[in-house]
Parts: sequence; structure tokens; C-alpha cells
Amino acid sequence: MITLPELAADALGDFLTAYVQRRFGKSEPELAELVPSLARIAMECIGNSDALYHNIEHTMLVTMAGHDILRGRALHTHMAPEDYAHVIVACLTHDIGYVRGILPEDTPDGYVINEAGETVKLPRGASDAALTPYHVDRSKLYVFERLTGTGLLDPQRVANAIEGSRFPSTIPDAHEALCEDANLVRAADFIGQLGDPHYIRKANALYFEFEEAGLNRQLGYDTPADLVHRYPQFYWNSVAPYIQKAIQYLKVTASGRQWIANLYSNLFLAERDMALLGPQR
Repeated sequence: MITLPELAADALGDFLTAYVQRRFGKSEPELAELVPSLARIAMECIGNSDALYHNIEHTMLVTMAGHDILRGRALHTHMAPEDYAHVIVACLTHDIGYVRGILPEDTPDGYVINEAGETVKLPRGASDAALTPYHVDRSKLYVFERLTGTGLLDPQRVANAIEGSRFPSTIPDAHEALCEDANLVRAADFIGQLGDPHYIRKANALYFEFEEAGLNRQLGYDTPADLVHRYPQFYWNSVAPYIQKAIQYLKVTASGRQWIANLYSNLFLAERDMALLGPQR
């Protein structure tokens, strides 16, 4: 049987294999084999999620955005193979905590939500989106469980990078500043989502995920159309401050400039209220 998650996992795995073998294969052959392997595993796992928006396609988009950001960064400054590997693995696993049953301690009676082993029991009929408040910590637990002992990747470094994907974002105090890896992952998460050419069409899916997680009231959304109507304000206030360095990296490659074009295309559609796709407005 051929499934879309399997096809996506193979496609991304093949893409990363070709890139890392070409760029790092001779200097870091073991790392060049490990990263694509982890990509296939992560994609197959996230492919089991029933979350409406944070699914395998979102993970692929974030990973590709992260890849293009890192390509641009490599043209600005030296990038060691392990720098690329840690950020890409963080992109691949940043939302894997949504998946129920992904951790060994998960049971239908309770899903682990932190390193202390505390659990949460979900109501009948809940989807993976119900784990939204806990998914970042669960993703970090998954990374420690899977990467500890590999010797090639530092699970703490990957976990620190995943911390950048926590939402809503806040600009930390100077003494709490995120590490560079976390800033790159945060930018990849935003750009992979908002630079998706189909982002506005997916507003309904995102709205109902927010509804299950109890975020719509907090964010002031009454209908899916509100996500589109308020998107320009959200972008300029809550996204743009965090992605400026990544934008500079994206500017130097053709694929990077396509992400920028997609970002501003979605912004233009929302600002002009052009109802070409997405929720009824």
C-alpha cells in the first residue's frame, strides 16, 4: 500500500540525503546518513497525527524553510555540519509532541506532559490538537528518548532549539535570550507556516485546532475568517520581529526568495481582503 505520509517521508528523506551527502558526506559520513534516517522516522511518526493543521505537511514545510534559511546562512558565515544537523532535526521534531502515543509512557489513560512524568487525560473525542499546550515539552521528551546515546547529535541542543517554536512567542529578557538554534527554528516555524502558498486556505483547519486547544478566545477569533482578517496585524506585531535575520538569509538564494514572495503574497491577499480562497468572508 502507498500512503501520503510514506511518500512524503521518502521524498524529504531523499532530498536531505542528496543535500547532506553533497555538502557534508566526505567530512561527516555518519552524520550524512543519520539526518535523512531521522527525517524518515519523524515524518512517518507525525504522519499518524489526526491534528487538522499541525500534520506531516506542516512539518515538511517547516523543515524546508529551515533548510533554505540554513543554506542562506552558510553563504553569510561558516556553517559546520553539526550546526545544520541539529537545526534540521529540531525542525523535523518540533511538533512531534502532538502525536498521542509517541512517548513510551503514554497510555490512553494519560499522556506525559513534562519531564517530571506528569500526565493529562484527554476527553472523549479529543484529537491530537488537545495536546497543544504540552506539545513543545513532549517534543523535547521525544528527542531525549530517541537521540540519547547516538553520539552524533546532542539531544539537549536539539531540545533547546525546539524551545524556539513555543507559541505565543514573547521577546525574552536579555538574560533569557534564546540560543541561535532556537531563533532559527522559530523563524522556520513561522516562515514554513505563513509562507505556505495554501496558508489562507488552511485557516479553517487552524481555527478548529485553536478551538479544541482553547486558544481562540485568548487570541480573539470568533470564526475562521478572523484568522485571515487579522492576519496582517498578527504578522507585523507577532511574527515580523522574530524573522528579520532569517529573511536576510533567505534573500541570497532563489528558493529563499520564493519563501519571501509567498509570505508577502499571503499578506497582500489578507490586507486587500481578496477572497480568492480560504474561509467565507
